[in-house]
Amino acid sequence: MKKFMKNYWFILCMLTGIVGGCLVGAFAPAFGGKIKFLGTLFINMMFCVVVPLVFVSIAGAVANMGSLRRAGKIMGVTVAVFVVTGAIAAVLMFVLMKLVPPVLTPWQEIPAGEIGAHASTSEMLVNFFTVEDFAGLLSRKAMLPLIVFSVLFGFAANMAGGAETAVA
Repeated sequence: MKKFMKNYWFILCMLTGIVGGCLVGAFAPAFGGKIKFLGTLFINMMFCVVVPLVFVSIAGAVANMGSLRRAGKIMGVTVAVFVVTGAIAAVLMFVLMKLVPPVLTPWQEIPAGEIGAHASTSEMLVNFFTVEDFAGLLSRKAMLPLIVFSVLFGFAANMAGGAETAVA
């Protein structure tokens, strides 16, 4: 039991907090509004940990790869898995939207002023993989650009490390 508690204490605390938050929200919503700041604090603290953790783990893993060929192979498999899972998700959502339409009025019948402007394909690609400035890279809203930067940073560190060992 002691080993179980040592291994799962944090998970049990989180599950207890989730269940407690659900119960407070269901039976005492006014009190839930008063302690909402605790949930916001927890989420913000998690993002303060996640963003640097993603950068350091990806950049460190790529930098410590023995060869760039191996890193390229791993990146290829990663991109392939990303594309395949994205395609599966897109097909599932397409089928679901056909079965259960999310809006009553088809989008073709909505007046143009209410839809807003559309981004071109090149603008979408740029916005998907990059951010306007470095501060935006550290935001939780820009995880894919952070991952791209981390991989490039790791490759640069790998090549710099390889150059140092070649000189020595």
